[in-house]
Amino acid sequence: MEATAYYPGSVGEIVQGNMSGLDVLASCPVNLYTKVMVFEDSCVYRRQGNYKTNKFMVNILKAWGYEEFSKTLKININSHIPIGKGFASSTADLCALYNALLKLFNRKFNQEELVRECLRIEPTDSIIFERMTLFDYKRGTFKKAIGKYMEFYVLIFEGRNKINTIEFNKKTLPAHDDISDLIPVLIDGVRERNLEKLAFCSTESIIRNQHRLKYDFLDKVLYIMKDIGGIGILGAHSGNCLGIILNDLEKLNYYRNPNNRNELKEYSTYLVKTIGDINRTLQPLS
Repeated sequence: MEATAYYPGSVGEIVQGNMSGLDVLASCPVNLYTKVMVFEDSCVYRRQGNYKTNKFMVNILKAWGYEEFSKTLKININSHIPIGKGFASSTADLCALYNALLKLFNRKFNQEELVRECLRIEPTDSIIFERMTLFDYKRGTFKKAIGKYMEFYVLIFEGRNKINTIEFNKKTLPAHDDISDLIPVLIDGVRERNLEKLAFCSTESIIRNQHRLKYDFLDKVLYIMKDIGGIGILGAHSGNCLGIILNDLEKLNYYRNPNNRNELKEYSTYLVKTIGDINRTLQPLS
């Protein structure tokens, strides 16, 4: 008795901030994946998974009336998503786990159930939805689908430090900056498939909220963005990564030259691509 599912992470948030008194975010999934397998193991004392996935599974099994399986079902996670950097690794693990449990018990997908159970664990990324969605990631009181996910490339700069999102969200942090003016621009950008509008919103969002999580290398990333012809940046509002949004991979040729990569050589740098159809990731990856 076992089942496996895959799910993508994200790269920071396109926007995160206060909209008409409510804290919301919207993200895009990227081609970094987690693979979660659920399997039976009669050894009660053998631990698998982690605190978040184990708690999520116990809650789901209890809700479904299968609580007796919580002692024999174990979780194996094989993730290529950086942890504690702002790539929604926990949300991806929980979504993959949920889909694996659906397969295992032959149950139908329930969006409201998934949202509710994820939020019982911690604030949750909007890649939980199959379309780009403005989402109240703390309580789930608001969600607004704004269009199909957009595909584009992001040059990532990943710092060494990790952030525990549960602890981060428990802190007394300064209030989010208001992003109400960015929301109409983002919605138009997504519906028009206009990457420049999306990039404008993501750049403004991360800059406006530096008082909550400061990036010491933000100015350097902005300089590199202009130098290589990027159209904007995005970043993790609770993590340690920034990225340059690209609409043309030819612009990377400059940065791929080793002589031009001294500005942020202490950071891991690599390319990711957002994905337009999140359902594709529910099947094994080729």
